[in-house]
Amino acid sequence: MTISSSVNTQIPNTITQNKSETDAILSRMSAEKELNGTDGANLVASDSLASQIASLSQGVQNSNEMIGIYQITDASIQGIQAGADKLNDLSVRFNNAALGTQDKESLQKQFNDISTSMQDIAAQTTYNGQNLLSGNSSISGLSDLTINDQEGISNFRENLSSLSSSISSQLASTTSSITSSLNTMTSLSSANSQISETPLDQKVASAKSDEIKLTSSVLAQVHQNSMMQQSISALLA
Repeated sequence: MTISSSVNTQIPNTITQNKSETDAILSRMSAEKELNGTDGANLVASDSLASQIASLSQGVQNSNEMIGIYQITDASIQGIQAGADKLNDLSVRFNNAALGTQDKESLQKQFNDISTSMQDIAAQTTYNGQNLLSGNSSISGLSDLTINDQEGISNFRENLSSLSSSISSQLASTTSSITSSLNTMTSLSSANSQISETPLDQKVASAKSDEIKLTSSVLAQVHQNSMMQQSISALLA
């Protein structure tokens, strides 16, 4: 079974977006002329701008890490949702009065196997050793689902849908925050290049270094998400 997710597209898109924004910063920085003066006020202003840029850069990296966390959680939720849909189908079939004992026993076994796989997915949804779904109210009732409780299964599916929507909203908000921060960094870098004594080639090298570090971090997250996708597919196969 293949689990469809935005994991394989959104993070690479984020990398592309961040690289484009960084390139824009470098382009604007390169267009500015360096001042050779040593005016004290200029130095203070430059230090202040550099501090703001560094803070925003760290915030962008933190936000990219959060996107990775949201994507891991999203992949697992979609896997659990796929399992919940199967449980619902088994429950409907199980509650058919015309079904014999042997058939019901077979459906019960399938139900138990899928439920166990779903719990395994939840247990394996981790980031840096920390479980991302532990204590989540939308997931906590998973182990209590029974094949003859269609209402309970229906409520569980609704809770998963709400959780998935919430994660999507957080992803959109975090992505928007990254874009805003990068735009601000562009403006601050342009202003700083007018007054800073730091040679332009050093600024360019520093910006490129930050871009490489950020991209490497996100690509590592993509790999981890890919492994999670494979795990989910194997568990629900």
